[in-house]
Amino acid sequence: MNQAQPNNLNEVAQTREALPMSMRYALGNADAIPSSTIERMYSANNGSTYTQTVNEIRIPVQADGFLDTAKHYLNLDIKNKGTAEESALDGDVSCLFERITIESQGVELERLDDYTLLHNMKAMYNQSYTDREKRNALAGGPVPAVDNATIGITLEPSAVKNLSVQIDSGFLLGHHKKALPMGMAEFTIVIRLRSMATAFVAHQGATNTNGYEVSNVRFFCPVYQILDMNVLNQYKSLASQRGISWSGDTNKLYIGSLTNSAGSTQTIQINDRSLSLKALITFNRPTDDYQNARANTNSASDVREISQFSYRINGLNYPQVPIKIDTTGANFTISRAYNQAICSFADPGFAHSEPLVNAVKFSQDYPPLAANLPTGVLCPQGCLCIDLRRFDDEKLSYVGLNTSKNASPNILEVIKNSVADQTNSTTNTYAICEAEYTMSSTGRLSVIV
Repeated sequence: MNQAQPNNLNEVAQTREALPMSMRYALGNADAIPSSTIERMYSANNGSTYTQTVNEIRIPVQADGFLDTAKHYLNLDIKNKGTAEESALDGDVSCLFERITIESQGVELERLDDYTLLHNMKAMYNQSYTDREKRNALAGGPVPAVDNATIGITLEPSAVKNLSVQIDSGFLLGHHKKALPMGMAEFTIVIRLRSMATAFVAHQGATNTNGYEVSNVRFFCPVYQILDMNVLNQYKSLASQRGISWSGDTNKLYIGSLTNSAGSTQTIQINDRSLSLKALITFNRPTDDYQNARANTNSASDVREISQFSYRINGLNYPQVPIKIDTTGANFTISRAYNQAICSFADPGFAHSEPLVNAVKFSQDYPPLAANLPTGVLCPQGCLCIDLRRFDDEKLSYVGLNTSKNASPNILEVIKNSVADQTNSTTNTYAICEAEYTMSSTGRLSVIV
């Protein structure tokens, strides 16, 4: 009798599992713990208006509860100070941001250099069509109906637009949408603004010389409080004993260059040191054009002059077999390069991203400035990437390559092809890596990358 009982229990379990979901009446939602929530507003504390010369915005943030940063957004007014010149956003309102840092009590928790380029490319390599429409409505992103364009909305002379955008931050947008813990020290979001020439794409005949003005900069974020004292006391006990940790994906930037030497092999030093390097993403832009007022400074990257590439990390090639590219001849070849790109841009838990970049946009040449108008022009969006994740499981941490103790330098090796009109170019390599943030028992914040 005792021996038969486990079998009976097992049979009951198997029967329960065999039921369709529509018959599992015992399943239900758990009641949420008592709580309250309200959207808080945090304003800049170092001025009211900002320009390309008065270009630093500081927003202190401190909450009396849990910051639900998965729902945060930055809201601001932007004015075109030109009296007769129209200008378009290069991507969305994030075209204004040269650099974003997050600081707390003298500690730099995150530094996002040349912010706009990676932000714009993420919007093309890992967004659904629904996300694209949302980006247009909230952040002034590209009008989708115009040839899948990359240039955002146009600001008429003296016009003012109110726009909102989330900050692509591992600190704010951590894994699993975790809220920032209650009791942590104040942190400050510091935004450095770009010049007018690099933030906007001027209409034909315009020069973007009059500049822009930013005002009413505010950081909005829901804050919730736990009203169940038992749950709250458990949280406080945990926080006081060993602190609270969470993780997120951040990035580090490495600048390089390629010369106009057709057929040559060139190397770019990266030298990243990270505990979990998930991907390397390299964008290539013509040095003479990409800072021009009428060029797509921060929404384009060109691979037309590259015939082969591979990354060398700690003496090993990644991938093992170098990746070949041919965008100009009859032997059209982009598949391996494109596959590495959509793997590198993937969210945690996903093998591939949701790209809006097709073969034409990946292989497109940089358009000449004379034709580079805000409508109807496709921007090149090819890039060089390597996916270094061991697993795609979002439940696992430190899934990337540990380069923190590498003895030999990390490099990108590129072989240029022999197409005509070779150009000198500037490369931006973003090291996508995991960061672990910790709030100590005293509320002090720290980071390990």
